[in-house]
Amino acid sequence: MKSYVFHVTLRGAGQTWRRIEIQAEQTLEDLHNAIQNAFEWDNDHLYSFFMNNKAWDSTSEYTLPEGALYEGMELEYENGFTDEEDETEEEGQSFSLEDWRAMTEQQQQELVAEFTRDTGLHADFFYDMINELQRLEENPDLLEEEEVRDVRTTPIESLNLTKGQEFLYVFDYGDDHRFSLRVHAIKAEADPDAEYPRIVEAKGDAPAQYEWNEEADDDEA
Repeated sequence: MKSYVFHVTLRGAGQTWRRIEIQAEQTLEDLHNAIQNAFEWDNDHLYSFFMNNKAWDSTSEYTLPEGALYEGMELEYENGFTDEEDETEEEGQSFSLEDWRAMTEQQQQELVAEFTRDTGLHADFFYDMINELQRLEENPDLLEEEEVRDVRTTPIESLNLTKGQEFLYVFDYGDDHRFSLRVHAIKAEADPDAEYPRIVEAKGDAPAQYEWNEEADDDEA
C-alpha cells in the first residue's frame, strides 16, 4: 500500500510547518487527527477539507457531518461533589444531560471550573458540548438532513491526488483556522514497520490554539 506525504502550514503562523505521512487506505478523518496532533491542539471542533482550495465551496467539500462531533457521546465527566446531607464526597461520579439540568447554577459553575482545571480546556468547550447535546436531543434526525461527503469514510487514495496538488483544511468554523496542504510526495510503498499517520519532518513551534492560552503563558512568564 502506498503512502502520501503532506506539507501542512497554518496560515498566519509564519514559517511553522509539519510534514505528515499517511497510508493511502487511511481516511481524511485520520489526516485531520494527525494534523491536530502535529500542532498539539485540542480536537474539539468541526472541520472541512476543500479539495479545490476554496473555502466554503460545497462542490469540493469533505466534512464531518453536523452533529457528528458528539454523536453517540454521553456527557460524562469524573468529578466529586459534596453531599449536603452527609457531607461525604462522592469520587468518580458521572452525570448525564438530565443530571446537568437538575443541578443548581452554583453546582454547574463548580463542575465547569473543575472540568477546565482538570482538562486544560476552555469552559466554552464544555458549554458547547451541552448545547450540542441539547440540539441533537431536540433534532434526532439532524445528521440525516443533508448529504455530505463524510471524512470518516473517505480514503486518501479515493481523492486521486497528484504530487504538488494543494487543498485547504478549515478547523473550527468560529475561529476559522485555515491550513494549507500540499502533496509533498507519493510513495509507492509504505513502510510496513511504521505506524501511520506519522510526522516525518517539522519546523517551528506550534502556535497556541486559543488567544487566551497565549495570554495565560505571558502572565506566567
